[in-house]
Amino acid sequence: MRRAWFLAALLAGAVAFWVAALLVDPIQALVAYVFGWEIDAYSVNVGIGLVGALIAAAINEIFKLAAALMTLARGGTEADAAAFGAAAGAGFGAFGAYQVIALALIARTLPIGTGSLATPLVQQFGFVAANAASTALVTYGATHRRLGMYLLVAVLYETLYGILAVLFGQQLLTLQTWTLLGVVIGLGLLGYAVALSLRPAASRATS
Repeated sequence: MRRAWFLAALLAGAVAFWVAALLVDPIQALVAYVFGWEIDAYSVNVGIGLVGALIAAAINEIFKLAAALMTLARGGTEADAAAFGAAAGAGFGAFGAYQVIALALIARTLPIGTGSLATPLVQQFGFVAANAASTALVTYGATHRRLGMYLLVAVLYETLYGILAVLFGQQLLTLQTWTLLGVVIGLGLLGYAVALSLRPAASRATS
């Protein structure tokens, strides 16, 4: 039965991506209007791009956390918090990655389409890992009275991940470097979230 709720968390994360995507652009546009920025400044100015990445990260984490907690409350326990968070985050990331990979496949069918799919696939794997990791961390924090600290860490982490795209757009990073950094950062935080989730089990085993 618990496996069904893990699947539900995965699907809820995918829905969260769709909802968050509807909100990010209008909120970024509102912030740009308030400060008198052009909307394309998010992609051409590193400082403003950092603000845009922070906005997107905060919105994403709130909706991913909601998806994880909603399903955890129905089909899991406190010990499952990181796993449900990872499932919701993976669903969120996979839904976004699917669109990027689909576009890459379409591009290869065009006369100008060249290159291998390996880099986009590895890059989107990093995107899925990053979202799974950050939501696992926040969900763990929410069930262990550390929501504020872990939410801040996750938002800052996802902001860092998002600013890599801005740096790539500014040609300050190569595609390969962007991909490598994204995968390393994503897997690193995912490993930390897994270690946190195992700590209570280890404590109970030794007590």
